[in-house]
Amino acid sequence: MTKETPRGKAREAVLEYLAMAAEGVPQVAVAKLSSKNQITLPVVMVHRLGLEPGRRLMLRLEDDRIVLRPEPEDWVEYFHGSMKGVYGNTREEMDAYVRKERASWRRRQPSGGEHP
Repeated sequence: MTKETPRGKAREAVLEYLAMAAEGVPQVAVAKLSSKNQITLPVVMVHRLGLEPGRRLMLRLEDDRIVLRPEPEDWVEYFHGSMKGVYGNTREEMDAYVRKERASWRRRQPSGGEHP
């Protein structure tokens, strides 16, 4: 932190540090960016996540933060259930959604019965 850091941010950082120490497991660590834009992950975090050399990590920018997480080994399992309820919650609701979508396709077909 710099001297220009607002007092509220400093207090937030101290509270986060104290909470981390109380848990006994580091939740926050400091990493230095190399001249090649690389960082080294703390070994405690690597072991806790079960990471091995060569494992790919996903990076996401959230506001002013970089969030790192291991890339899923199985993308199907990772997304399993993520679309629940999007097309309806019951079989009847999902069937109605599909019927409505198919009806919209018929309205968009060119006149004369031509098919692509």
